[in-house]
Amino acid sequence: MTLLTVINNTQDSLGLPRSSSVIGATDQNTRTLLAQANQEGKELMRRHNWEKLTTEDTFVSTATETQTGVFNSNFDRIVNETVYNRTQKRRVLGPLSSREWQNQKAVTATVLTDAFRIRGGDMLLIPIPPAGNTYAFEYVSRDWCESSGGTGQYEWTADTDVGVLDEELMKLGLIWRFKKSKELDYAEDFATYEREVNQAIMRDGGRRSLSYGGDAQLNQVIGAYVPEGSWSL
Repeated sequence: MTLLTVINNTQDSLGLPRSSSVIGATDQNTRTLLAQANQEGKELMRRHNWEKLTTEDTFVSTATETQTGVFNSNFDRIVNETVYNRTQKRRVLGPLSSREWQNQKAVTATVLTDAFRIRGGDMLLIPIPPAGNTYAFEYVSRDWCESSGGTGQYEWTADTDVGVLDEELMKLGLIWRFKKSKELDYAEDFATYEREVNQAIMRDGGRRSLSYGGDAQLNQVIGAYVPEGSWSL
């Protein structure tokens, strides 16, 4: 659904007259809904590592501690435990906290475990890597909506913009936010919104079966595969 459709559906639920346009509207209720739609999109994006917003990126290292230009303009946050040195075929621990990073820098012995820290918009690596190694990681994009042509955006800019995340969640979020701003009772609407968001998070990307015997599925992916069956010894 487009921005205009989301706002119109919200207006229907709130008993408000429909707007013919949202961007550039002079009606205060429409302007309030637009501001709340931008707030809702940003907060919903940050609430969970949504699979629709999760993407992979790679970079080639330079022989320096600070790797510049690693993150794209739509970068919001890294997905933990996804940084790997594909050239060396090993995991890179992190992100390190300020204390952990300074502790590593103060160690006089050679640092054996690869680790990273994000600071100043760059990725810092310890120990200093050789030039030419390929690193990969997953991150969550901040572009929770996009133009009609598919260009990712961090906020609504046109009536024809389309939401990347679930528009029903957007509508439910707008309903309770609008009622709250008008000092109306919004408790039930907020409870409905929270329930739907939590259910969407549970469904997002699917869920793996839990095993008390360990992560057999992961072992099959990263280790040697032995077919099930009877084998002569």
